[in-house]
Amino acid sequence: MKLTVTAAPTGKTGISPRLASNFIELGYGWQVECMQAEMFFNRSFEPFYPYREINKLWYDLHENVDDPSTPLETDWRVFDWCHSGYEHNAWFAFPGTAGYQRITDDAAFLIEKSPSAPVTIGYTGSDCHGESAMRVENDGDAPGGLAQEGKYCRAGVSYAFKGSIRLTGGAGVLNAALYREGTTDGAVCTVSLGEVGTKWTTVRASLTVPADGRYTFVLLLPPHTSVVCDDFSMTPSDAVGAWKKTSVEAGAYVAPGVIRWPGGCFASFYNWRDGVGPVRPPMKSYFWGGYQYNDIGTDELASYAEAVGGTSMVCVNVFHPFKRFFDYVPVDSLDGDPNDPHLHAAPHGRDLPHFTDPEKGAAEAAAWVEYVNGDEMTEGGRARIANGRVKPYNIRYWEMDNEIHRWFRPEEYARTVVLYSKAMKKVDPTIKIGIVSYCFGLKELRRMLDIAHDDVDFLADRGCTEDEVTAKIAILREVNEQYGTDLHYCNTEWLPLNGADVYNMVPRSELKHNKCFMFSKWTYALDAASTLMMWQRMGDVVDFVNFNNLANTHAQSAIETPKEGAYPTAAGMMLHRFAHTEAYRPLVIKDYHASRKDAVQVQVSLDRDGSALIINLLNRTETPDVVELDLSAFSVPDGPCPGVRLSAPSLLSMNTLTDRPIVETPDELRVENGIVRAEVKELSFGEYRIGI
Repeated sequence: MKLTVTAAPTGKTGISPRLASNFIELGYGWQVECMQAEMFFNRSFEPFYPYREINKLWYDLHENVDDPSTPLETDWRVFDWCHSGYEHNAWFAFPGTAGYQRITDDAAFLIEKSPSAPVTIGYTGSDCHGESAMRVENDGDAPGGLAQEGKYCRAGVSYAFKGSIRLTGGAGVLNAALYREGTTDGAVCTVSLGEVGTKWTTVRASLTVPADGRYTFVLLLPPHTSVVCDDFSMTPSDAVGAWKKTSVEAGAYVAPGVIRWPGGCFASFYNWRDGVGPVRPPMKSYFWGGYQYNDIGTDELASYAEAVGGTSMVCVNVFHPFKRFFDYVPVDSLDGDPNDPHLHAAPHGRDLPHFTDPEKGAAEAAAWVEYVNGDEMTEGGRARIANGRVKPYNIRYWEMDNEIHRWFRPEEYARTVVLYSKAMKKVDPTIKIGIVSYCFGLKELRRMLDIAHDDVDFLADRGCTEDEVTAKIAILREVNEQYGTDLHYCNTEWLPLNGADVYNMVPRSELKHNKCFMFSKWTYALDAASTLMMWQRMGDVVDFVNFNNLANTHAQSAIETPKEGAYPTAAGMMLHRFAHTEAYRPLVIKDYHASRKDAVQVQVSLDRDGSALIINLLNRTETPDVVELDLSAFSVPDGPCPGVRLSAPSLLSMNTLTDRPIVETPDELRVENGIVRAEVKELSFGEYRIGI
C-alpha cells in the first residue's frame, strides 16, 4: 500500500481530549461490587433476589444461547471471563466450610447448620438495616458462630470490621477472627468485640494476617449464646474512599475522560437519594435483578471518576407514567392505560408510582444537580457537605435517560427533555444536557431537535457505523446553523461492532462463539481501535464516546478486578493507548479513506502544537503487511522514529490476572528521503512520532 500524506486536515477541529471515555452501570450483575473496598457478599443479610432474564442473556448463561428455555450454567467458573470477584460467598454456620456456591434462582447462599457442632444460622426480620438480619445460635460447649469465606487479605494491610449485633440469649465476649480458608482450627487473628447488649450495638475490630492469601471471616460466639447480626462491613486500610486501591490504579491506567453512571438501563429506575447519606437501604434491583445495596452512589461514583483522572456524566431517570409497571411498552400499546398493570407490555414486577410524574422527575433531577454542583448557600450543597464532600463536583454532562423508546414517543420525549433541562439549568446554567438520539430514525431526530434545540447540548447516541454517525452529525450541523446552537455528538454507550446491532446485542449467526467469549479477546480490542480511529477523523464535534463498560461485565469491560488484584483487558489496553495518544488533527491521505471495516488501516495526524506527525498503523489480520507513506509535504528528517506497538499472538488472546499475552512494546519506523516504509505487524496497533 503506497500512500501520499497531505498537509490538509480531515476536519476543522482537532480530536477531543475526552474522546476515550467509559461507563459504569450499577445493578448490572457483579460489576462495582468487585471494584469496591467492601469485602462481604450480602453484608446486609438479605435473601438473594434472582438475576432477571435480561441479565442471564447478557451473560450468555443459557446452554443454548439462541434458546432461553434451555438450562442455565450455574457454575460460572467454566467461563473464561470468571474470576474470584464474581464469587457469591455463602454465610455459613461455623465450624464448617462453604466452598464454591452455584448461582441459581433459588440459591439461598446460606448454610444453616454446622456439620460438627450445634451451631445454626438463619434469616430473620430486621429493624436495623434492610428487611432482614442474621440469627446466630451457638448451643454447643465451644466457640462457634457465623462465617464467610473468600476474603483475600494481604500482610501489612489492616482490615476494619464493623457490624451491628444484639444479644438474644446467653452472655459473654464476642470475637472477630480470620482463619485460613478451608480450615476450622487455629485462627490467624482474633480480636475481642467485647460484650453486646439486647439492643443493637455497633462493634468494631481491626484484623491483620501474617501472609497474603484467602481467609475466612468468623464471628465467634461463646458457648450457649445467641445473637442477631446486621449491617456488617469489612474494608482494607489502603482503600481509596469506597474503592479498592487496585480498582483505582487499573481505572487510572485506562484513563477515561468521562465516566457515565449510574446506568444504562439501571438509571431508568434509579432514585439518586437512595445512594447518598448515611442511611442507604438495600433493595432489589428493578431492571437487572440481584440486590442493589446502595453502598455505591453519587459521591462514590463522582469521586471515582476524579480519582482516575476523569469527570462524570450522569444518566438521569426521566419519569413517565408507563414506568409505574413496565420495562418496555411496544408501540402498539403506547395509547393504552399506563395504570393498567395488564397492558400488553413487559412488566418489571414492581409498582413504582413515584416514577410517573415528569414534573416531579424534573424537580428531582434539578435537586440532583444542586447536590453535586451547589455551594454551601444551597440546600443540596449543604446536604453534600454534611455527607463529607465540601468541594462541588462540578459535573457538567447530564444524559436524559436510556433507551427511551421503551416508554416515549419522539416528540413527547423531546418536550419532556425541555422540561427537565429548564429545571436543571435553573440550578446550574453551565451544565450540558444530552438528548437520546438512537431510539428513532433520522426524521424523528430532526423533529426532536426542532423542539429541544435551545435546551440541549449534545446527542447521546449509540451508532457505530460511519454512515449513521455522519448522518447524525450532518443533522447537528443543520440545526446549529439554523438556530445558532453549538450541539455536539457523543456516544454514551458503545461496543466494538463484532456483529453488534444498535442496541448492542450480537447476532449469534455472525459469531463462532458467544458474545461474552468474544468481548474479552484481542480481536475485540482491534475492532475497538478501528472504531476509535473513525471517531478521531471526525474532530471534536465528537466530544466523547463511552466504551461499555469499565469493569467486570462478564468480559465486556476495560478492566477486571478479582479479589487478588486488577488488570486491564485487551480492550482496556487499547483504550489506554487512545487515551494517551499524541494524535490531535488527522490529515487527508490522497485517494485514501479508511473504512472501519478495513483489515489494515493507516492514519496520520498532527500533534497538538503541530511539531510532529503521529502515525497510527492497524493490522487486524494474521499476516504482516507493508505500508509506504510519502511525507514529502513535510520537512521530515531521515532516521528512526520512536513509537509503541500493541500486539498479541492470536486473535483470541486475552489477559488474566496472571497471564498477559497482550503486550505494549517499544517500536520504531525509519524515514529515508521523506518516505516511511513500514512493515505493519500482524494483529497489531502502533503509534509513532516523527518530528517536523
